[in-house]
Amino acid sequence: MNALRPLAALALASALASCQRAHIVAQPPLLDWRTSPLDLNLRGMNGKSYLFRCPAGKPVPESVAGSGVYTDASSICAAAAHAGAIDAQHGGLVMIQILAGQSDYRGSAQNFIRSIAYPHAWGGSFAVLSVADSGGGKKP
Repeated sequence: MNALRPLAALALASALASCQRAHIVAQPPLLDWRTSPLDLNLRGMNGKSYLFRCPAGKPVPESVAGSGVYTDASSICAAAAHAGAIDAQHGGLVMIQILAGQSDYRGSAQNFIRSIAYPHAWGGSFAVLSVADSGGGKKP
């Protein structure tokens, strides 16, 4: 009976190691400053939230349409910087929520980024959410 004890301990250690590997979360996908939810085929995923990483960078002019709610053709990283969720100079984690399209989108200037207005209906939208609970986002 005692001869089986080391084998049982080895089996238990192996099982625990595989459980620990199963709980490791991969890094969120790294985006560039042009990628939009439309590019990622997220239209229609209304209500779902997605976490991404934005590198340090600079928004491409006129890459953001909307304010608070953005067209799904807008750059995710530029919208996050516009919303104040990240600092463009540092990048960071960005969480977005996919929304239905809106009848129009207002533009605004926030955080040194000007978003454009889109005064027409558009088929898909997104909002930038806080990622404070996930430990990412804007650096102090």
